[in-house]
Amino acid sequence: MTVGLVSPAQAADPAPANVKVAWASPAHTQVRVTWTETGAVPNRVLAQYADGSGPVSLTAADAPNQVDLPAGPFRTASSVRIAVSAGTAAGATGPAGLSVAFDTLNPEPPAITAGTRAADGRYTLSWRPGAGRPDPNPGDPLDLAAGPHRFEVHASLARVTIWDLVADVGPATTATFATVDEPPVQVGIKDRNEWPSTAAWSSISVDTERFRSLAVPAATTYGQSTVITGQLQRFTRRCDPGPCWAESTADTPRPVVLHARADAASPWYVVGVVRSTAAGTFRLAPVARGTRQYRVAVPDHLAKESLGLGVISGASTTVTRPGVSGGFTDSTATYGQRVTTRVTIAPPANVRTTLQRWDGQAWRDLKWVTTSNGAGTYSFTATQRGRFAYRYLVPAFTYGGRPLSWQVSANFVLTTS
Repeated sequence: MTVGLVSPAQAADPAPANVKVAWASPAHTQVRVTWTETGAVPNRVLAQYADGSGPVSLTAADAPNQVDLPAGPFRTASSVRIAVSAGTAAGATGPAGLSVAFDTLNPEPPAITAGTRAADGRYTLSWRPGAGRPDPNPGDPLDLAAGPHRFEVHASLARVTIWDLVADVGPATTATFATVDEPPVQVGIKDRNEWPSTAAWSSISVDTERFRSLAVPAATTYGQSTVITGQLQRFTRRCDPGPCWAESTADTPRPVVLHARADAASPWYVVGVVRSTAAGTFRLAPVARGTRQYRVAVPDHLAKESLGLGVISGASTTVTRPGVSGGFTDSTATYGQRVTTRVTIAPPANVRTTLQRWDGQAWRDLKWVTTSNGAGTYSFTATQRGRFAYRYLVPAFTYGGRPLSWQVSANFVLTTS
């Protein structure tokens, strides 16, 4: 019997040595892999994740011992090695040489710090980069000092779950942009670093606001509080898997500013600021010092992952009337007795007032009584028996540069026997 000869198994190719990784250029868009080996053989270059899997690149036998891998396809991982072995598409023909481990983590989500909307409808958002993640491979050859950050601003449509890129700002941390739809919408910031397959993401809702109610008194009295009350109503964007709609939602307590001005030709100025309640209600109570126009302004307010857009009411005029009181030093008299009546007004102005008496059909002017520092008196002889009603009429005047409207005192009675 003839015994056949068995040839020894083909020897495995040796593992490549000195497998190194570095950025191919300052643009940080490709990872350059280099290695050394004996002889000219084809190679398999595997981006090896913790589970051993990963994409493979092939090089020909006559190619340099170098390959540039695009950074984009790398998955987010805390540990990746480049494994280089001899082999072809059919498989490896020897063990792999390994690079040092490196990470492909994206940054922490950015934090949106400020947001406003201008009169032209354009938004301005500001943010800061997210805190750095703990580095699982400190000092690896692909570590970059900080970033590079590549920020993008995206905005949703109002009625469907579709987002548009509205600003690509690179490393900048402020963007001014317009959205396709009017709010309520959502706006988000993506931060892509050198590993762009995934991005850190933060978003806020952009909500609208309206006055559910607002009450501004038509008139008030000098020195008293002008009580202005109201309630805000907020609308946000809600979505099913496809359609979206505006829905009333709970409001975040926010500043409410009261503006005033003398008239339509004068500039507005701030007279008070309060915070709305969790129910959206607010109360302002400036002290009346003269007739003024008021409006309520609610500024844009960023809080709790939402930007509540501001709202401004129309102008309302509140007439301020002086405080007026009148009376007799003694409300009873005998026929022929001298009686004295006194008028007091607030503010303490010098004004010519009019003492009036009711004749049963109308108020009749009796005497001008001029006040000094807000007070005036008039004495006369009681020549008619009976009960007679009197009052003081104060005309419109200006005090401290602020107008006050006319006013009458409460009626007061003199009884003459």
